[in-house]
Amino acid sequence: MRTLPTASTAQVRGYALRVWEWPAKGDPERTAVLVHATGFHARTWDSVVQLLPENWRVFALDMRGHGASQSPPNRAGADWREMAADLNAWLVQRELTDVVAAGHSMGGCVCTIAAATGDPPLQGGGRRIESLALIDPVLFNPQGETPSMPPDGLSVAARKRRRIWGSPQEMSESLTGRGAFTHWPREAVESYVRYGLNPTGRLGEWELACDPEVEAWCFEHAATVNPWPEMAQASQPTLILRAGEAQGHGSPTGQGAVDIFPNAFETVIEDSDHFIPMRRPDAVAETMITVARDCSADTQD
Repeated sequence: MRTLPTASTAQVRGYALRVWEWPAKGDPERTAVLVHATGFHARTWDSVVQLLPENWRVFALDMRGHGASQSPPNRAGADWREMAADLNAWLVQRELTDVVAAGHSMGGCVCTIAAATGDPPLQGGGRRIESLALIDPVLFNPQGETPSMPPDGLSVAARKRRRIWGSPQEMSESLTGRGAFTHWPREAVESYVRYGLNPTGRLGEWELACDPEVEAWCFEHAATVNPWPEMAQASQPTLILRAGEAQGHGSPTGQGAVDIFPNAFETVIEDSDHFIPMRRPDAVAETMITVARDCSADTQD
């Protein structure tokens, strides 16, 4: 069992971003950085982190407008390319190299853009992002492919989201076994709620940490970001997990996306919908370990 993570705040490109760190046991063999989905937060990775090797140092970020991080003042600030720039700037700030970057949904797109647009290879051959584990990433085909989860419908739903709750327990009980949370383990729902609500200062009143309007802006950017040029430039070893269940929340990963990357492979998780980190954290952890091992083999060769 890993030790509990520590939380800190980093000033990155004008935004205060919350960063969670799970330290390695002994000298870290690897460093992993985790980027969450739209409307989520860093602690939705908890189940995955527990399955990673104890000698890995793991970071998870609340992206701008999510969790305990500062929100953008307008729609332009919620652009996924801005978040990718935040990720690269934070990696430079922390002087991190040879990172295994894992991203879920929006986070997968953000990690891809960051990997392609970050610093060139460092002196001695290292890179900021060494490998990518993309978990059902939002990588729409710009050639007219219709996504399974239309961004316009998701943004409308986000704006209708209930903002105020009487307690975390009330929200947890309301979500468990329903809608997008139908197949989530109870502990995954409780983690989502615990770090996804903030007290308002009024007795018995809690507010969503991710403002529904900010969440809607993020969904609206999904249809316009077009990461395919960066996908073709992201030469890092890349493993993609695609959701196999089509009903409900199907995969937003474009058909043929894996073929655009110079060095990518894809696995379909047949027994999961879009929420693979919650339903199959074992598959996510295994993917991260595999892509890290493949990088080590390439280096030795």
